[in-house]
Amino acid sequence: MTTSGDRLARLVEQLRQDPGIAERLPGQEGEIVGAALAGDDVYAIAQRYQLSEKAVWETLGNAARSASGRPLAEVETGGLGSDTDPGVTGGYGETGFGSLGAEPPVPTPEEPRGR
Repeated sequence: MTTSGDRLARLVEQLRQDPGIAERLPGQEGEIVGAALAGDDVYAIAQRYQLSEKAVWETLGNAARSASGRPLAEVETGGLGSDTDPGVTGGYGETGFGSLGAEPPVPTPEEPRGR
């Protein structure tokens, strides 16, 4: 049976194949990889960055694949209820409760000036 410590050790070994990977990754991803390389466990990293452990595992796994020259896994960034469609309405349209009001406002002509 593989423990999370064994899994993390394998990922860190792969990450060490590319010593500068943590510095090249953007923002939080680089910090997560740097923390793992410094010996932090996944739970501690997840707590520090207020992420799920799964998100930390995915970040480390993708970075390890990159460091070892393998293709990256597809990462879904949207979630339940996320607005992933382009445009003003975001793909939400009619709800059955009336319009969401995503249409632009009706222009109001200027009021006449008093003299």
